[in-house]
Amino acid sequence: MTDKLIKLHFPRQSCRAVVLHMGQAWQDIVEHQHLPAGVRRMLGELSAAAVMLSASLKFDGALVLQIQGDGPVKLALVEVRTGLVVRATVQLRTAAENIPDEADFKSLVNVGGNGRCALILDIAGRRPGEHPYQGVVPLTGNTVAETIESYMTQSEQVRTGLWLAADDKACGGVLLQRVAATGGKAQGEIDPEGFEHLSMLARTVKNEELLTLEPEELARRLFWEDNPTVLETLAPRFGCRCSMDGIKAMVRSLGEKEAREIIEEKGKIEVRCEFCGKTYALDAIDVKLLFAPATAQSSSIN
Repeated sequence: MTDKLIKLHFPRQSCRAVVLHMGQAWQDIVEHQHLPAGVRRMLGELSAAAVMLSASLKFDGALVLQIQGDGPVKLALVEVRTGLVVRATVQLRTAAENIPDEADFKSLVNVGGNGRCALILDIAGRRPGEHPYQGVVPLTGNTVAETIESYMTQSEQVRTGLWLAADDKACGGVLLQRVAATGGKAQGEIDPEGFEHLSMLARTVKNEELLTLEPEELARRLFWEDNPTVLETLAPRFGCRCSMDGIKAMVRSLGEKEAREIIEEKGKIEVRCEFCGKTYALDAIDVKLLFAPATAQSSSIN
């Protein structure tokens, strides 16, 4: 099934919605990540939520949605860049085989009530010294959907409803948000109960439908009576931005002494990208050149 996202507008209800299905993109995200079923479901739901939020905001840059947990999951992070290019990863505190497949969201990330949810917007072309926008709130929900709903409603003042599902093959969701009335409509033409009405319809969605139906078909099933306008159709895809240049920059940050110690101990410096699984290796000659003065490197090339 094609990876697809559609954006809908409900003028009379003064609401917008996003409907998403990711199949191949989701499988590409987790291909090199060997995760227990419960953790994989959580990451899939978080990925779907991040992609839909990024599409609804429509800005140039990167949206990062992350959960810092106090349970078996230390960190779950999803990054969505311009064009709905997405990657995601999870860091665990314990071995994957020790985490039950049926583990729920709270037992994975908020056992002691110290979990945090963060939304970061890194706008392209930031000026020097300008920091990305970041909002952080305690984890209060029992699911990914409840957590994001709470964050958007309380921190961003945007009334939000979210329905998510994920399994080994796909992830998907429906995002519903109340927006300011536009288009010069008189106040009386706006249904004050519009958000509640659409939420009631969205609550009828089944996990199986989120995981198997095309977004257009699912939107028709849920909202056909309200005849929403389809604003845009987009295609999310997996994409990693790891590179040898980035790995070299990381090794430089370690310092020459520590880099040489790793070479002496292991024979090479090997780094595996936690997003795509690609492995980069630097040997003793690479490290020597990396820390050589710029003039020396220039003369060796000539």
